[in-house]
Amino acid sequence: MDEAIQRPASEAGIDAAFLDRFNFLDKSGALDALEKLRRENRELDTLITDAACLFGMKGVSEMLDFVISRLLDRFVPSRLFFLIESPRGDSLSQYSYRNLKPAEPEFPEERYAPLRQFFLSSPYSVSYDDLEARLGRGALGEGVAGLEPSLLFPMLGIDGLYGVAILCRKIVGGDYSDTERMYADRIVRFLSIGIQNSLHRDGAMIDAKTGLFNHAYLMRRLEEEIARTARHRSSIGLIMLDVDHFKRFNDSYGHLAGDAVLCALAKTLRKAVRSEDVPARFGGEEFCAIVVHCDERSLMEVAERVRRSIEAMQVEFGSRILSVTASLGCCLVEPSGRDTAPLCIERADRALYSSKAGGRNRTTLYRPGLLDRAALLRAR
Repeated sequence: MDEAIQRPASEAGIDAAFLDRFNFLDKSGALDALEKLRRENRELDTLITDAACLFGMKGVSEMLDFVISRLLDRFVPSRLFFLIESPRGDSLSQYSYRNLKPAEPEFPEERYAPLRQFFLSSPYSVSYDDLEARLGRGALGEGVAGLEPSLLFPMLGIDGLYGVAILCRKIVGGDYSDTERMYADRIVRFLSIGIQNSLHRDGAMIDAKTGLFNHAYLMRRLEEEIARTARHRSSIGLIMLDVDHFKRFNDSYGHLAGDAVLCALAKTLRKAVRSEDVPARFGGEEFCAIVVHCDERSLMEVAERVRRSIEAMQVEFGSRILSVTASLGCCLVEPSGRDTAPLCIERADRALYSSKAGGRNRTTLYRPGLLDRAALLRAR
């Protein structure tokens, strides 16, 4: 017959005391509170990791894709909107999602202004019901209410408010839980910092008036592309263009009309070059484009497409339809290893002068030794 294992009375007393204390903590709710703290710590660890990933990204689209993937791990809103101002605050970009997939913009942008005004005075996340209670029922209109918004988050940065994120109702699961709302609030804060960093970085590269790359970025990028031609034994091209008789145009129609033409020309230039090329504003009415992976023939094809597109432009300004032409100069940069950005600019500029001297609204390709006199013939 087996003997029962006997434990010392002192050990049995310890177990009983431990069990009593455990039961006391359980009944008091302390264990639930401890588990809640553990969950919050895990959430914070996840948020820190997510923030580190966001801050390592450069593009707004890349950041939004990442945030969408993180939200998908927790819930699926029927719609999601990010309304983001440009660094200068003169335009609004709308990123719209249905079931966390990109969709056509649906949020009525004219309703952004009252949202912005609200968050300037109260920079905290808010439910749509609370927002309407404070602004007045139907203050944002039926167009907004029809989207079934649930939670709204201000996007804040060092310059203040520059956007709003909107979560609409969940597809399943009822209302957003406190944990889900907390995560969304914090991830939007991190996203806001990441996007603002990206926007300001872009702002340092972008010409404020036309939206093209600016002079400084053009020169830096040109040096990089020239170095790449030497490494990979490839060729690139540089196009420089100047609006014909632009001073006379401004004298006739005014500088605001001139600005409208420059903005239209910038859009035309961006569409006329290839997606991999680099259009930029050189200064004043002069523009440039770096044409990558090209030879003389393809460079001239791109340049002529640009020239014809500008010639075909019709710019509405007030009651007038305005048009301009442009003269272009091109320079092919081959992998010699001796070219520099200033030298390429000088060559393209000399070809441009030749186009001006030859009657304007034409394209000239720089060839060594043939354009020495063209620099003397600047016909503005």
